[in-house]
Amino acid sequence: MNSLQIGLIAIGTLVVAVLSLWYWWQARRVRKAVSSPPQTAGHTRTATATSSSALGDEPVERVEPTVGVEATDLWVPNVSDVSVTHSATTDVGESPLQPASYNLPDHEPMSPAAPVQVEQRELTPAPRPKLQSEWPFDERLHVHASIVSLSGGPFDAAPFVAAAGRAFAWVRLFRQSPWDAFDPTHVGSVQQLVLALPLASRAGPIEAQDIDAWRFVLTELATAQQCEAQFFGFRDGPERAAELDSFLAAVDIIPVAYLVKKDGGHWTGTRLRGTLEANGFRLQSDGRFAYHEIESDAVIFHAVDGYERPFTPERLRTETITALRCMLEPVRLTQPLVRFDMFRQSLRALSKLLDADLKTSEGEVLDEAQFTAMRDEVKTAMEAIAGAGIDPGSDTARSLFG
Repeated sequence: MNSLQIGLIAIGTLVVAVLSLWYWWQARRVRKAVSSPPQTAGHTRTATATSSSALGDEPVERVEPTVGVEATDLWVPNVSDVSVTHSATTDVGESPLQPASYNLPDHEPMSPAAPVQVEQRELTPAPRPKLQSEWPFDERLHVHASIVSLSGGPFDAAPFVAAAGRAFAWVRLFRQSPWDAFDPTHVGSVQQLVLALPLASRAGPIEAQDIDAWRFVLTELATAQQCEAQFFGFRDGPERAAELDSFLAAVDIIPVAYLVKKDGGHWTGTRLRGTLEANGFRLQSDGRFAYHEIESDAVIFHAVDGYERPFTPERLRTETITALRCMLEPVRLTQPLVRFDMFRQSLRALSKLLDADLKTSEGEVLDEAQFTAMRDEVKTAMEAIAGAGIDPGSDTARSLFG
């Protein structure tokens, strides 16, 4: 043998000896720990087991968890009935089953020294709001019609939407599916159609004869299409329409500002179009330049000719422009105050780029004080709209101020 082999044998022998000593010491600790097991009357028993050869022949006592007769006599189950309350309703869209109320027993912890005193109390569940039928629009501000097929199957919604005029349409593709806005390019047959006609708009309130005519047209069409039409909110529709029109007139604040070329000069149409399009404006089909927000691409405000004549590509190539009229509609925008500040900043930037003065519709210079007063008016009007339960920029606001 060489010295390397002798060294490896010595190291192996030493490791085995250390492991044997450590194992013997652990076994000795276990024997001492189980030599005196805790005794608990009625809950434990002692079992003698033979240890393995590694622990020697000394018996080891092990604690077995059991339930003794005494402990069993102390526990008496107390189970109360579970009552489920069903509330049937006839509201459209409401589930006929209300949440169940349970009467469950409650008891104190069990004591082994004395009989258990079980105290039974009824746990009253917290009251929950009653489920309500929710149409996809505000019922206060519309009269509406619900249309289904007499056979219970799907039907074509497009003829009804076309006959409903400026009413907004929502559909259910299946019986229990959520309401979706009607899109003729993606939706064909539906299970249910609801048409909501706004009671007022910027054109004024709906008259009683208009409501009757709208209802008559839909009824005739439903009969021809083997459908059933139900109408809601028509009894007091004219009164609500007049009240809503007064409210809309009071809160419909539209800030307007004019950009007028200094010294009575003019802009060429090509220069004006290039400047506007380079700063976030796009020419629309209705002849207005629309300013788009960079982050969301949403339209914030519009600009037209100072005489409110629509722009056309031909006119912008051949004519000169003296003034530009910029208009903001806060009620049709989410976060109207933030968008008003964007409106103000954009006008200041344009006035520098176009070498123009900012003026009001009365011809006065639009200074910081007037911008502040204009912003206060917008804030007051938007708070009134929000207080009436109409969110600025929502579908409801857009339908009322369309």
